[in-house]
Amino acid sequence: MTDELIDIYDENMNPLGTATKQQVHQEGLWHTAFRCWIIKRTPDNKCHIWLQLRGKNKRLYPNLLASSAAGHLRHGEQNRDGIREIEEELGLKVAPEKLVKLFTTKKSVREDDYIDNEFNPTYLCEVNKDFKDLHLSEDEVDGIFDFDLEDLQNLFNHKVDKIYSSGLVRNADTNTPEYKTGYFWLSDFVPHDDSYYQKVFSTIKRYCEGQKEF
Repeated sequence: MTDELIDIYDENMNPLGTATKQQVHQEGLWHTAFRCWIIKRTPDNKCHIWLQLRGKNKRLYPNLLASSAAGHLRHGEQNRDGIREIEEELGLKVAPEKLVKLFTTKKSVREDDYIDNEFNPTYLCEVNKDFKDLHLSEDEVDGIFDFDLEDLQNLFNHKVDKIYSSGLVRNADTNTPEYKTGYFWLSDFVPHDDSYYQKVFSTIKRYCEGQKEF
């Protein structure tokens, strides 16, 4: 199968052309990857966030919690076209107008011979769905968890050491999702500077309080 082409940039996000995903990560070329944080309001109007459990076979950060959906933009795609990742990873079809742009960040990670230099246009998507409506990608996602926004803020502001959540996790034997509850620590999340998570969650809080543009 031919390695897909993606657009590449210099570190100031000036377009340079295209390269394969393999080349991008071998040479550390700057590229763009979509991120989306899915939220749902509870009946008492609390804001909850869905975080995905990355698949055990992922190249980076297997079995750690990450944004609801994420992935590389293909050649010629615009930032919002990354919405397809929500359907590909979670089996949830979302209308483009449901996306709310939060901000764009830069990420640079090196692990042995794998280099990941990304621009991350980051979005929020509010849904009125349940986990029963999802179909998790067998190749990429091993689970999905529901977290209270305030709990996440307290964890990444170091006010608490652990937080409680419930969700679905793929059973390794039957390959079907099963209900699971438990506590989570900072070490259970994909590593970023705490300031990154604090920025995400504070921006989402402003949205939940009524702000619609950022």
